[in-house]
Formats: sequence, C-alpha cells, structure tokens
Amino acid sequence: MQREDVVELRNVMQQFIRSFGLLEQTKTPCGFSLSLSQVFALQELEKTTLTITELAARLQLERSSVSRLIEGLVKGGFVSRELNESNRREVVLTLTEKGTSSIRRVRDQSVAFYQSILARMSEEEQAQFAASFKRFTASLTDVRKDTGDEGRAADAEGGEV
Repeated sequence: MQREDVVELRNVMQQFIRSFGLLEQTKTPCGFSLSLSQVFALQELEKTTLTITELAARLQLERSSVSRLIEGLVKGGFVSRELNESNRREVVLTLTEKGTSSIRRVRDQSVAFYQSILARMSEEEQAQFAASFKRFTASLTDVRKDTGDEGRAADAEGGEV
C-alpha cells in the first residue's frame, strides 16, 4: 500500500474512533454509562473469578491501572473482592448480581447497536468487512507482540496515531 493510501486509512481509522465513541471515557459506544475498560473487566469477570494481576494481563493494562479500575467497580457495586482461601495474600475478584445484570444489558445494547450499523450494508459487504477486520486485528495483535512495550512507548512519543 502506498504512503498516501496508508495516510488515508489512518484518517479513516481516526474518524472511526471518533464516530464510534471510543474517545468517550464515561460511556460505551452503545450508550451504556460505563467506560470501555470497565465493560471489558466485567466481561472477563463474567467468565471466571480473577486476581487483579490476572485481569491486568487479560486486559493488557498495567496492574496499577486495573487496581484503580476495580476500585470504581467495587464502589459502584459491580464487583466484590474476597481473600483467596488457598492463598490469603491474594484477592479474588467476582461479579456481583448488579455486575452480572449490567454486563448482560451492555451485551444486549451492543448487539442492537452493531446490528443497526451492519443493516446499512449488504450481506456481502458485511462478510467482507468482518473477514477484513478480523485479519486487520490479527495483524495489529502480531505487531504489538513483536514490538512489545518499547513499540507502544515509541508510538506515544511519535505524535501521530
């Protein structure tokens, strides 16, 4: 792909980020009053109980960031913290009833939101988009693994996103 095409793709991605609402820190793109990080944490905890360290690894965030994130979810009544009976130095995170019902509502709203977007595309366009987006995301994941934390720091310092 030529440089001009890459710049155009970057511009489209930036417009996508803004239009999709990814810059909004207090609500999800589908309009639910939780941050994306909070939703992602609830989704992980819906699957299983986790420690903060385990959750940080799954979310690809620093442990300190996840600790602050969990503090807000505990205060909001979405998550509970309990000592691990087999290792008393470890705290285990569990969804509360409020957390479970909230993540289900987020999922329902999210599916409806995605359906409203995809309804504006033909079935063929939907299939092409899904396949291409999966491949793009896999490539992004590979690049992030290859560059590690040094690559993320360089990206942040470079100014352009």
